[in-house]
Amino acid sequence: MLNRRKLIQSALFKGTAICSLTGIIALGVSSGLTKTTSKQTVSYGAHKLDIYPAQLAGVNSRKKASIIVYVHGGAWRGGSRSRVGSKAKYFTASGKVFISVGYTLYPSANALQQARQIGKAVSWIRANASTFNGDAGRIILMGHSAGSHLAALAVFSGAARGVRALICNDTRAYDLPLLASRNGGQVPLLYSALRDKTNWKNWSPISYVRRGSRPPTLVAWSSGSGRKAISRHFANSLRSAGGRVTTFDGSSKYSHGSIDSSIGRDKGGITAAITRFIAQNGG
Repeated sequence: MLNRRKLIQSALFKGTAICSLTGIIALGVSSGLTKTTSKQTVSYGAHKLDIYPAQLAGVNSRKKASIIVYVHGGAWRGGSRSRVGSKAKYFTASGKVFISVGYTLYPSANALQQARQIGKAVSWIRANASTFNGDAGRIILMGHSAGSHLAALAVFSGAARGVRALICNDTRAYDLPLLASRNGGQVPLLYSALRDKTNWKNWSPISYVRRGSRPPTLVAWSSGSGRKAISRHFANSLRSAGGRVTTFDGSSKYSHGSIDSSIGRDKGGITAAITRFIAQNGG
């Protein structure tokens, strides 16, 4: 029988989805797909996104809805836009459009190329928001795990413009040189898509926080190894650059996987923190 490390490594480098190795690893992909009505899949350039319309009734149906744009995780090399858990149902029921974005996976694209694709998706959403009753001025970009890293990289590098607020949910990739320094000079195995040292600064969202726009940002973390320290480091760096930052410490309640899969399922915790943050920032 393969030992733990060999099992993980084998699955990673065969490009298989290893999220099913329950208790061994969580790649930021929610478990299961909650069915909602009227999902529409459209292309933004060479890639696709899924649009779940806001569930509005009566006079509210004429109002423009805020838009939650979700970037899935999966170690930059896996995951799927279709696996949204309870998020689509929860946010659309509260009168918001929910959109899940697909992007090219590693090794066919590196992190900066992926972030630029997220930026193109946001541009497409802004340009076409009126076609699905969305408010182009109220786009909230949210990601989990690798998706959190890509959402932050897209916003702070300037690839994603016009984002009203940003939700970063549980990654250690905000500052890759720091991450490597705490791991013997290399990024951890699950971050192997980011192992090119020459690009660590370019692929680190923290490198850009003093350069461009800094929308209000929620930084959340789980009990996963090292996530609290690096997330706090990123949040503090963003604050010192003049950004408005809210933090959510989920380390006493959530694993890396459950801090994402619980969104829309639990009544408090991460769901309440995200809901409150969106409401406070125009969503």
